[in-house]
Amino acid sequence: MTTSSFDQTYAPAGDIALEAITIEPGRGDTVTCRARINLGRRCHDVSATAVGAIGAMTEVLYALGAGVEIVSLYQHQEDGETVTYLLCERDLHRSWSYGRGRTGDEATINALIAGANQLA
Repeated sequence: MTTSSFDQTYAPAGDIALEAITIEPGRGDTVTCRARINLGRRCHDVSATAVGAIGAMTEVLYALGAGVEIVSLYQHQEDGETVTYLLCERDLHRSWSYGRGRTGDEATINALIAGANQLA
């Protein structure tokens, strides 16, 4: 499988695209995630507070009607980046997705968006 084919299979571009995100620490272990997400042809500014960036981004996707559950997560370092593989589920359908990022949270959020696109 070529890199291009892998990307198209596990990190496809779709109707859900993350344009911008900020993550600010809150009380205890919580963070507030503010995201600008394109959903189809409409741009949405959404925020959520949860434990951790991944929890907050999951809530953001649910608020947009594009939520998925993370069933399994695997991460490793490759070429100075974190790579995350997720098994996501929505409405009893499952799909593997993947994302890359400078941090584990960034890679997981990218994989979460890819999973939401696959299961939309």
